[in-house]
Amino acid sequence: MSLKRIVEETDTFAGRLFDAAIVCLILVTIGAFSIETLPDLSPETRELLRRLEVFSVAVFTIEYLLRLLVADRKLAFVFSFFGVIDLLAILPFYIALGVDLRSIRSLRLLRLARILKLARYGDAMARFRRAAVLVREELVAFLGTAMVLIYLSAVGIYYFENTAQPEKFASVFDSLWWAVVTLTTVGYGDAFPVTAGGRTFTFLVLMAGLGVVAVPTGLIASALARVREEEQAEKRALASEEKVVAVTETALYVSDLDRSLEFYQRVLGFTRAMEPIERMAALDVTDDQVLLLFKQGASVEPTVTPYGTIPPSDGHGQQHVAFGIRPADLERWRERLEDAGIEIESVVDWPEGGYSLYFRDPDQHALELKTSTWRGRLLDIGAS
Repeated sequence: MSLKRIVEETDTFAGRLFDAAIVCLILVTIGAFSIETLPDLSPETRELLRRLEVFSVAVFTIEYLLRLLVADRKLAFVFSFFGVIDLLAILPFYIALGVDLRSIRSLRLLRLARILKLARYGDAMARFRRAAVLVREELVAFLGTAMVLIYLSAVGIYYFENTAQPEKFASVFDSLWWAVVTLTTVGYGDAFPVTAGGRTFTFLVLMAGLGVVAVPTGLIASALARVREEEQAEKRALASEEKVVAVTETALYVSDLDRSLEFYQRVLGFTRAMEPIERMAALDVTDDQVLLLFKQGASVEPTVTPYGTIPPSDGHGQQHVAFGIRPADLERWRERLEDAGIEIESVVDWPEGGYSLYFRDPDQHALELKTSTWRGRLLDIGAS
């Protein structure tokens, strides 16, 4: 399994474990950051938090370097959104090594960039990112409109209320706070109109404020629905594509057809799918798959049958074939091979799940009995 697949993909057990470990560490460091703000912490607690910070920075640094190592376009990764976030998550620690952080305490807040790392993980966050990209132009246009509306509201309330409340609405800049909390319908109550004109104007601003809240919510909601529909359409398209559904034949080339036929029937319990002919034999592996045993050198010419011509084929060397078995049958297969006098060459415990037993047939082909698929899914179908 490649390092790139573990770091960037989640279709393997190792990849999911890597992501889960990083997410857990992010949550732990966010909690530690909050604990640091508590007054009167004991020296022991502060030392524990310091060690946790060193450990987390070490892990995040290794993660950043791994992502940089496996990136196809390294410079693009460095300047990408998540590349910048990953760097900001560790940068304050290294700056503090050479600078008195008390003089630049605001840099400590950069540690909170770690919470943004969570946006990399999870299908829901990926869906939200796609939705934001879909409506980014509308959101930018709305943000500009909202800023203009906030400024006009500040100017309007200033002219209505400045004479009556000069201490609260001393200038347009002082009125901006009132405009923000009113348009967002928060209304803290620290500044409110007392004149008839100011109250009428505030009513109009409140009506506009409903739109300030509703428009971006509606944009994101519709975009999320569109993204979900696109994902469902992609899944339906994949399901309807013409695709190979199984490997129906697996072929091995053998020196002695009778000897190999006896081996696969006796050791693995395969049954004949047809009566052997001079150049080949066929054995049933499952209801839909057969193992073909071709005698070496016997198929170098086309085979003409009443039904059509089979192209020539021949092979040499030690080939590899894997057969799936149920996990519950692993030990029984081990005993069966030993009883048949077959040496088990090696046993592999796969990190993504499952075991494999390796041994050889009479022509030294590598045979494998595996309890899982390549993706790590255990072959429990039909378990007794």
